[in-house]
Amino acid sequence: MSLTVKSALLWVALLLVLLMLPTLAHAQDTMTITGRLENGTANAQIPEGVIVYLDLFRLGENLDTKETAIDTQGRFSFSDVTSDYGYGYIISTDYSGTIHSFESDYPFPAEPIEIMVYESTSNSENIKVRSHTLLVNAANADVRLIEIMELVGLENIGDHTFVPDISQAGQMDMLRFSLPPTAKDLDVQSSLRGGQILQVDLGFAMTTAIPPGSHEIAYTYLSPYENDSLMFTHSLPFGADTFRILLVQGLGQVTGTGLQEMSDLALGERTYQHLATRDLNTGTRVTVRLSGLPEPSLWQTWKGNVSWEKFVELGIPAASSMALIILLASTILRSRARSKTVNYSQSRYTSLTEAIAHLDDRFDKRDIGKREYIQAREHMKNQILNWRGQFQFDDPQHKTEQEPTFSHASEDDLGQPNP
Repeated sequence: MSLTVKSALLWVALLLVLLMLPTLAHAQDTMTITGRLENGTANAQIPEGVIVYLDLFRLGENLDTKETAIDTQGRFSFSDVTSDYGYGYIISTDYSGTIHSFESDYPFPAEPIEIMVYESTSNSENIKVRSHTLLVNAANADVRLIEIMELVGLENIGDHTFVPDISQAGQMDMLRFSLPPTAKDLDVQSSLRGGQILQVDLGFAMTTAIPPGSHEIAYTYLSPYENDSLMFTHSLPFGADTFRILLVQGLGQVTGTGLQEMSDLALGERTYQHLATRDLNTGTRVTVRLSGLPEPSLWQTWKGNVSWEKFVELGIPAASSMALIILLASTILRSRARSKTVNYSQSRYTSLTEAIAHLDDRFDKRDIGKREYIQAREHMKNQILNWRGQFQFDDPQHKTEQEPTFSHASEDDLGQPNP
């Protein structure tokens, strides 16, 4: 074989190795997962053939789902399961109406896992509320809206999973919680799986199955309040070993029937007014009253009650009407003042013209001499001319019809008086 052929074959082999490197680099290990279902209900057995599921996740995405059936001993196994960092695993089964599961990230436990399952019951007598806390953390003064969070720790002390029978609507034997009549924007979080949230009279209910053990439920809602207070009756259908109310300091005051004032409680950087009571029986009702809540300022109240559209619709016409009233009043007062001035001036004007006419009549009758007549008439005429210079009518078109025309007669035009 020539050197050229050998070189070509060597390069081909090297190329094949390079092409295979990415595949080799990304080759992943696999593992086998084994486990067993155990029945936690006394004297109960798990029937053969129950299906167990394996969900494989990576970065929150479900990559694969496998399933297998248990044997007579309740055992199961999954082979060729990807085993690498970043993967997550959920093994679950639906037994007696309830999902039971086991979760793990990589690395998965080497020993066989155990999943406990239970028989079911629709009787809630073993459901106990260990603690119930009503926490008030914030309020919006602008719209008089308060935010409330309630934290419930409960326990199923039996060996059966409580599964509500929603087909019996009249019984309503399910997990129920009380809310103020004005509550809105309800949000429920729980460590329990499945089920629905149903609206019931004065609150809500959960159809979630509750297996034996301890569980937590948290729910938040908003509630409007009037003036500076909110009062409502809080019902506890399952009672409570401990019921407490926490109100952040500076937000107001809280009282409750049968609740005792405890020492202030510090949670993080906040301090809370703390009220509590214990050993509440099933169906206990507690009247809660929050007072001294923040109120909006006068400007915020007006702004909240009068929108811009209402302001345009009502405010501007009202302002225009007020301006019109002010303008009308000003016009009336000014008219009255002018009327008085005009009346007084008219009276003065009439008196002077009548005096001149009377003077002319006396001169014609030779009751006064020529010099005396000329001096008196000139004096009256000057008074009228002076008055016209001081007083100006607002209306330039206005002129008194009685305004006389003064003759400028010389002494030669005047007749001689009788001796």
